[in-house]
Amino acid sequence: MIEKITFDGVVQGKKILILGAVHGNETAGPNALFKVIDDIQSYRINLKRGCVTFVPICNLIAYQKDVRQVDENLNRVIKHHDNPITYEQKIANEISSLIEQNDILLDLHSTHCQGDVPFVFCDYPTSDNLKLIEAIDVDYVLLGWPQIYSGHADITDYSTERYAHDCHKSGVTLECGYHKEPKATDVAYNAVLNVLKQYGMIDGISHISHCKTNIYLTEFIIKRKNGRLCQNYKHLDRILKGQKIAQYDDGEVLTASQDGYILLPNGSAEIGTEWYYLGTQNK
Repeated sequence: MIEKITFDGVVQGKKILILGAVHGNETAGPNALFKVIDDIQSYRINLKRGCVTFVPICNLIAYQKDVRQVDENLNRVIKHHDNPITYEQKIANEISSLIEQNDILLDLHSTHCQGDVPFVFCDYPTSDNLKLIEAIDVDYVLLGWPQIYSGHADITDYSTERYAHDCHKSGVTLECGYHKEPKATDVAYNAVLNVLKQYGMIDGISHISHCKTNIYLTEFIIKRKNGRLCQNYKHLDRILKGQKIAQYDDGEVLTASQDGYILLPNGSAEIGTEWYYLGTQNK
């Protein structure tokens, strides 16, 4: 069973669910949430309105082992499983129930490349989700995730955001930067406080210093065989049409189909998993 902690304000209001470590090695979320919980318990933060539930560590065994997952990617199986088989499917049942019980979801993640730029996923750009994103102080918003996975034979998209959307809830995913960088924890911590302020749950006004740029995902590349990325790419590095992106050991070269950005590059991707994504500012 996952461990959660809930705080209730004096006045009724929105119910917010905030998740950390859906992937076990993504430590920025847990670090930030433990800090916020301590702030509330020590009365440095006063919850005035609504209800907030924190799950600092969703995938406990993976977190303890400092690995992404135990049996499978938890953020691909977030739904109710009548007969859960894997460890992640059992956790997914608990997370799904929590999403149903709340109005708003903030899912905190981090990335695996040092120096990665924080950003927020907006899989479903509803007015409620855009209000939530307003409170998150990052430069970039990535859109189009459900569309690039639609109909794909190898990967199903049962993410926390999708389940929230299917339940008519508001929900977004914040990628806070590189797992191990202290500033990633700061991004997560400030985002939580800003979101609580946005909905009048704690005192203060959300502090936003960045103008957001929308990036639209256009495709993703599955690593089909042994190979390597051609540069030490970082998330949101700019690329040019025809630029050499990756090369398989048998000599096959993969190039960029258009000008834009390389997103979430994973130089250590295993065969059969996502290697990198491409995106553009043009919808």
